[in-house]
Amino acid sequence: MKYSTKYYIYKGNIFNFFILVLTSLAQTAGMILISIMLEKIIAIATAKDMDALYKQGIWFLILFFSTIITFLLVILLKPKYQKKAITQYKNNIYSHILDKNIANFNKQNTSTYISSLTNDVNRIETDYIFSAFDLITNTTLFITTIVIMLIYSPLLTIAGIGLSLLPFIGAIVVGGKLAFHEKEISNQNASFMHFIKDNLIGFSTIKVFKSENKIKELFVKNNNTLETKKANKIRTLAIMEMVQTVLSLLSQFGVFFIGAYISIKTGDIAPSVIILFVQLMNYIINPLMSIPSSFSKRRACNPIFKKIDEIIKPENDNKEGKIIENFDKIIVSDLKFMYDDKIILNGINYKFEKNKSYAIVGTSGAGKTTLINLLLGKYNNYSGNIIYNDNELKEISIDSLFEISSFVEQNVFVFDDSIINNITMYSHVDEDLLNEAINKSGLVKLIEEKGRDYRCGENGCNLSGGEKQRISIARALVKKSQLLLLDEATSALDNETFASITNNLLAINNTTKIMITHRLDKEILTKFDEIIVLRNGTIVENGNYEKLISNNATFKSLVELN
Repeated sequence: MKYSTKYYIYKGNIFNFFILVLTSLAQTAGMILISIMLEKIIAIATAKDMDALYKQGIWFLILFFSTIITFLLVILLKPKYQKKAITQYKNNIYSHILDKNIANFNKQNTSTYISSLTNDVNRIETDYIFSAFDLITNTTLFITTIVIMLIYSPLLTIAGIGLSLLPFIGAIVVGGKLAFHEKEISNQNASFMHFIKDNLIGFSTIKVFKSENKIKELFVKNNNTLETKKANKIRTLAIMEMVQTVLSLLSQFGVFFIGAYISIKTGDIAPSVIILFVQLMNYIINPLMSIPSSFSKRRACNPIFKKIDEIIKPENDNKEGKIIENFDKIIVSDLKFMYDDKIILNGINYKFEKNKSYAIVGTSGAGKTTLINLLLGKYNNYSGNIIYNDNELKEISIDSLFEISSFVEQNVFVFDDSIINNITMYSHVDEDLLNEAINKSGLVKLIEEKGRDYRCGENGCNLSGGEKQRISIARALVKKSQLLLLDEATSALDNETFASITNNLLAINNTTKIMITHRLDKEILTKFDEIIVLRNGTIVENGNYEKLISNNATFKSLVELN
């Protein structure tokens, strides 16, 4: 079955939609009845019947205030319908994004997700949410008006319908270009968002390398491209409105002229009826112009829906894969990985055993981080095997892998929230366990100075790099994982703090530790069970500290250069 997010616009919202349509139909019925009543008043004035005029005036006031009530009901119901539709639609998109596994999430740029949740959803809100409602009410208004006109004069009705097709045809011809413009704007919005995000993240780099002028030029170019595409759409809309206005005026004049001709020639149509027809022509022309416009807007949203569906569609995230509840071992065999046709890992063979500690070392670009990311299931386009216990990683439920593992990255992300919420990640944590994690990660002094509820700022801007890394380590410790992976998790710490925290981590019982480190301190490295040396995507040495030093090879060269 094809997946579609449109369902969530109407889920649990059909009743609101139905009541809104009924209320709007009552509103349009009131407007038509007022037009008919005006015709009667003109006829009464021609006949000079004062009693009939008073009675008609009373009925007009009743109808007038009834119509005002229907307008007020629409004002109350529209926001309720719109809020529920767009709220649950956005909730569904965001929920599906968070349900992706890391590998599938990384297939899209972050800016693409942001653009979908902002620009694209805004377009759906303005051009799609009410389009179905408008189509129903305008179609009903059109049909009702035709029936009333037929009752008064079939001949003039046929003429009116024929003339009203002029603006309708004009709208169809011009409106077909809107879908193309919407798709162009959506794609350019995503590209522009990606450009802005990259530059704001790299703000310090831009300043250090004095690249402000070039970045400004690129911004102007991207901004101009986006606004040009928007201007093209606005131009198309303006042309469509102009064509509709000119042709609708021509249609109304045509009806008035034909009605006057019939009245003079045959006397079959009273002047009051001609005025009624001119008035009712608005209820033919406006729907005929609105219907193709609403249809064009809805059609223009289809590429946006398709784009969002493709971005968030459920994929094979291994949620139904094999469950691993306990960690025993990881066997890596003939592991190869390429990125953009460049070989990153080439034939890795190794066995990680339960409750042992491993240090991964090597020069920059050796493939250390890639190996850790592969062990965590961040990428699944590798060749060879990664066996957890007795199961290939690609067949394992990624959620179950995350249940037993923790990961600390070098570039830590910290939410704009309290220190404690950043440690617990909004989960309940036993107080003793929390205090132990704070102590082992070296956060005691920070919390004593600033308090547990200290707000970290956007991406931890109120904290130092070392403080952010310690928070990340505390996150991993409160989880009490069986498998702990760390990628340069202590790179921003001073030597004394690095030694203290690393010793605390290595002292944790019943946990397998795999740690990338660039600090080749003998006192620390001798405490690891195994040291794995990577070079050019392959393991060139492995063993304990003494063995590797005695080999007088790559590891010893790294230590001497450190």
